[in-house]
Amino acid sequence: MARILVVEDEPSILKLISQNLTLRGFDIEIATDGETGLTRAREGKYDLILLDLMLPVISGWEVLRELGNQGILDRVPVIVVTAAAREEDEKRARSLGARDYLVKPFYIKELLQCVSTALSSHNQAGRNKQEKPSRRSS
Repeated sequence: MARILVVEDEPSILKLISQNLTLRGFDIEIATDGETGLTRAREGKYDLILLDLMLPVISGWEVLRELGNQGILDRVPVIVVTAAAREEDEKRARSLGARDYLVKPFYIKELLQCVSTALSSHNQAGRNKQEKPSRRSS
């Protein structure tokens, strides 16, 4: 099953997300601040990252920017899960490379749908890269 990094500092939200994803068979790793989240994202092998924007130590904005700068967003999709509900925040997050944007409070069904969609499209993209025939010169 997919391995997901959840970067969230709010205990109740973290518990809600991690319990629901674990019950559905996902392998969950957590980080409660941006610095730890960024370190784990660099060092671990994840299929998806769920990222809050308002985090201690390093903001989720900075984490997202660094994930893009280091090429991690090329191989791991990020879903932003945040209380920042302004349209400009969503546009900014997407411009930095976020695959999806979920505003708190949310229904768990919404989160699961975002996770499913991100993993499906990410897996499909990976298969397409592997299936491309190599060009040979005659």
